Amino acid sequence: MDKKVRSSFTDRDSLGHLRLVNRSAINANIKHSKNINKQISHIIQLTKFIKEDRAKIERLNLVLDIKQREVDELNSKQVDLLWNLAKQEKKISELEKFKEQEEREVAHFEKQILDYSNKNKVDN
Repeated sequence: MDKKVRSSFTDRDSLGHLRLVNRSAINANIKHSKNINKQISHIIQLTKFIKEDRAKIERLNLVLDIKQREVDELNSKQVDLLWNLAKQEKKISELEKFKEQEEREVAHFEKQILDYSNKNKVDN
C-alpha cells in the first residue's frame, strides 16, 4: 500500500506540474500574440508613414521639376538679355567713335572757316 500512496503522490505532483507548465505555456502564448499584434500595428503605421513620405517626396519632386524649368527659362532669358546688351554696347561704342570723328571733322572745318575768315579780315 505504501507504493500505491507514493505513486499517487507522484502522479498528483506530476499532474500539478503539467498543469503549471500548461498554464505557463498558455500565458507565454498570450503574451507572444499580444507582441505580434503590437508589431503588426506598428508595421501598419510605419507603412502608412512611408506611403505619406513617398507622396510628399513625389510632390516635392514635381515642385522641383517646375522650379527647375522656371530657372532654365530665366537663364535663357538672361542669356538673351546679355546678348542684346552686348550688341547695344557695341552699337554705343560705334556711335561714340562716329561722334568723336564727326566732332573732329567739325572742329577741323571750324578751324578752316576761322582761318579763312581771319585771312579775309586781314586782306580787307
